[in-house]
Amino acid sequence: MATDFASAIAAIADRQAIAANLANHSRGIDRCDSALIKSVYHPDATVSYGMFDGPADEFADVIVRLIATRPMTLHRHCNRSIRVDGDRALSESYVIAYLERTNETPPLQTMVGGRYLDRHEKRDGVWKMTHRLYVLDWNTNRAPTGTALPSYEGPPFIRGARGGDDPGNRLLAAWKQDMNKGDNAVQVSDDLADKAAVVLAKQDIHELIMAQARATDRGDEALLRSVWHPGATIDVGVFAGSADEFCGMIIGATADRQGMSHSVANEWIDVEGDIAVAESYVIAFTRVPGPDGFTDDLTGGRYIDRFERRGGVWKYTHRTFVMDWMTSHPSSDQTGQGMYETLTTRGGKYPDDPLYAFWGP
Repeated sequence: MATDFASAIAAIADRQAIAANLANHSRGIDRCDSALIKSVYHPDATVSYGMFDGPADEFADVIVRLIATRPMTLHRHCNRSIRVDGDRALSESYVIAYLERTNETPPLQTMVGGRYLDRHEKRDGVWKMTHRLYVLDWNTNRAPTGTALPSYEGPPFIRGARGGDDPGNRLLAAWKQDMNKGDNAVQVSDDLADKAAVVLAKQDIHELIMAQARATDRGDEALLRSVWHPGATIDVGVFAGSADEFCGMIIGATADRQGMSHSVANEWIDVEGDIAVAESYVIAFTRVPGPDGFTDDLTGGRYIDRFERRGGVWKYTHRTFVMDWMTSHPSSDQTGQGMYETLTTRGGKYPDDPLYAFWGP
């Protein structure tokens, strides 16, 4: 039992170390901090972005020079799925990048949705990335709405900045100094094993939430069916009934959608024995065909989920989707043009999406 407990905690620690590297990569880009970007890669690591394919060390300098010429960027990183095998790991994660193209005519506010397919290795006890492949899924490019930072005249929000001038960096640095003062030793309580069991359950449920989003986006019916217990139900407004019927319906109904991406965050999971409930936030992008061309739909909402552990396996027993907001615009897709021309690795449906060759059998 002690060995199983130690192995379970080690597995969680591995995933958290990998997740921290993934987060630091986005932080490094947005802060224009090439040293932070380089710190998440092993010295011989490489990247395949399309706009740059080669050593990760060189990429860090190239991307910082590029981002430094633009106003603030933000890379919203989520939907992390991590597979660990000994001292090696694979991960898929979603990203929505916001940037302002003020150096172009006309100026544009851009959102780019894509995924990172990453390889990781633990060397001398330290996890770092060995390769990153960027996959482009969707993009929107619209004229500024008046909320772009350079012209924004609304409430006095705290504004982001680059490097040491960023207020977030200053706060974190000050807090880390406080953390290093005094006795911060972890006190191990008698119920640690029970708490670890809840942590492991939440990890399993997180993977189910990620798999459901991935299966829908990739049109992977087998994966979608695998996350539900027999008898599970679902209510998404346009459909209410058995999960088994829903799986076939949704795969067919979205077969003609382009660049579909369900970006999931704000996961709250509560576990009580063999039952769990969860709420998570989702921003779904869908390019929808119509008689007058494509429209770009963004839908914001929440998943209200119920799970059960049966025979030691967690799966869904019910999902309700709550829609909070939606926007719809004529498509402004620029894939294959301008800044997107060199981003040649594109997302697709099962089995053609790059993920399946990356994951392997």
